[in-house]
Amino acid sequence: MEPFDTWKQDPGWTDWRWQLRHAVRDPAVLSRWLGLTPAAAAAVWRTAQRYPVLATPYYLALAEHADPADPIVRQVLPDPRELLPDADGSPDPLAEGRDSPVPGLIHRYPDRALLVATQRCAVLCRHCLRKRAWSPAAADAPPADFGPALAYLREHAGIREVLISGGDPLLLPEDTLFGLLAALQALPQIEIVRLGSRLPVVLPQRLTPEFCARLGAGLPVWLATQFNHPRELTPETAQAVGNLLRAGIPVVNQTVLLRGINDDAPTLAALCTGLLRQRVKPYYLFHGDPVAGTLHFRTGVEAGLALLEELERSVSGLAVPAFAFDLPGGGGKVRLEPSWRCGALPDGTVVYRDRQGQPRPYPAPRP
Repeated sequence: MEPFDTWKQDPGWTDWRWQLRHAVRDPAVLSRWLGLTPAAAAAVWRTAQRYPVLATPYYLALAEHADPADPIVRQVLPDPRELLPDADGSPDPLAEGRDSPVPGLIHRYPDRALLVATQRCAVLCRHCLRKRAWSPAAADAPPADFGPALAYLREHAGIREVLISGGDPLLLPEDTLFGLLAALQALPQIEIVRLGSRLPVVLPQRLTPEFCARLGAGLPVWLATQFNHPRELTPETAQAVGNLLRAGIPVVNQTVLLRGINDDAPTLAALCTGLLRQRVKPYYLFHGDPVAGTLHFRTGVEAGLALLEELERSVSGLAVPAFAFDLPGGGGKVRLEPSWRCGALPDGTVVYRDRQGQPRPYPAPRP
């Protein structure tokens, strides 16, 4: 697993700043590590010119094999299929731009809004919803001016919850991040803040006890993260989650269903039960959005429903996330369930399939 076995010996390995300084940005480094042929390496390089590479050494070291098919590697390795034209793909399929009344703020649901606080990430996930924003300039840009967004929130008293996303908001400078949280706390109608961050997965070293204590010191804060594979659950992530929980910050998980990475029932079961062991609630299992450059990861909704049905038969209800997708054009989230109804008896009694697939009548209340 060179160069990661060597890097792990460095005293800075456990420091999040060291991880960011040594993040892999050169596609040639990945190609050499994976032993790609010159033709395959050239395809990776061409893809990375449009959609760049970025991965922390910690995250790459989770790969078991120097293999392009490894589920960790696939989430960060440029794939030439990202450049293929596809009539179903769009840079902004959820119409976030249309629903942005002021820069950086998306207001689609009546009682909540999403604030895109930064474009910076610790890892560029190849299935990213906001892949349209990837560029070195965006990643290195100074933090946004939150004034217009805060003014909009102040004028819309019906908004009671703000989701701070990005990029990864936990990579903001601390003064900027905690200044933003303080400004939201000063708005009387804001009751809850949700932080959307993949740092528990890709850079858990950032979530120190001191940092988490500051995050949890004001408004009620929830953290939504994204574990996609059981191998991402490590002692380091358990420590990070523990620090968040001790600071009063509940953690929920939003897995993206990814073809060839987690689209089988044993992998999903291991992931969801492993999340519970680390005291993270499996919240959503999302079907991939039709984002340009990501369509090769999509499984199809029916495949997702079949996986959810298998999951419901094999694990505790606590471990079962809601299966959902976002309707294109800003139509919002739709939750889907397998159909357990399979008919009716002559007297109208409805018949359902049980967990073994056998029909069972369910008596209706008598008038």
